[in-house]
Amino acid sequence: MNLPKVFPRCLLVVVLSLALCNCGGKFRTYPGEGDVSGNWNLVLTKSNVTGRETQLFITQKDRYDEVFSGTTSDSATLTGTLSGNSTSIILNNSDGSTTTLTGTLSDDWKAIRGTYTSTGSDGSGTWSALRPGPGALSVTPANAALSCSEGQSATFNATGGTRANYTVVASTNGSLVTLSTTALATNGQFTVTANTSCAGSDGAVADIIVSDTTTSITVPVTISNP
Repeated sequence: MNLPKVFPRCLLVVVLSLALCNCGGKFRTYPGEGDVSGNWNLVLTKSNVTGRETQLFITQKDRYDEVFSGTTSDSATLTGTLSGNSTSIILNNSDGSTTTLTGTLSDDWKAIRGTYTSTGSDGSGTWSALRPGPGALSVTPANAALSCSEGQSATFNATGGTRANYTVVASTNGSLVTLSTTALATNGQFTVTANTSCAGSDGAVADIIVSDTTTSITVPVTISNP
């Protein structure tokens, strides 16, 4: 029996399509594989004690791009590379130090774990970064800059997580700011006001820790005193 003459042409098209899909070794198996763009909650641990906690805000051109960049919620910039499900990330911290993270992504690309070294106070140890799931705790805006000579204020909104467990505290340079959390339990809002008696604090950063006991987020507030 003779096959229709169109069959070899169709077969050629199918073969070429499969070849193009797999060229360069970029074929992805899992939904979201290769995509690290978005927000991650980063925790550094040294000597079995939790140290630095921050958020990574990663920008990636597309899920086939093996380089990415971004910032953190504590004012660092970052650059990173991917090789399969392995990654290397360099944090260029605001104090001039660098922290180098190497790790492996989980099969679902929602978690990264590995080891790190730093030229600054981060020291060295292990690290993990998790993508916030649907409904996870988040805070907007991610940071603020306030003038204490003008007693400026900024209002933040916490959403997700468990609102009944929300807490807001200033863990660093708390004397530079006053926190108002009267609306925290009702609508997730809190206000940070720069104290007018903060002479000599130009450029200091007050770290505001927002938590629902499961997740903690650091919001840096820079205080200027012109």
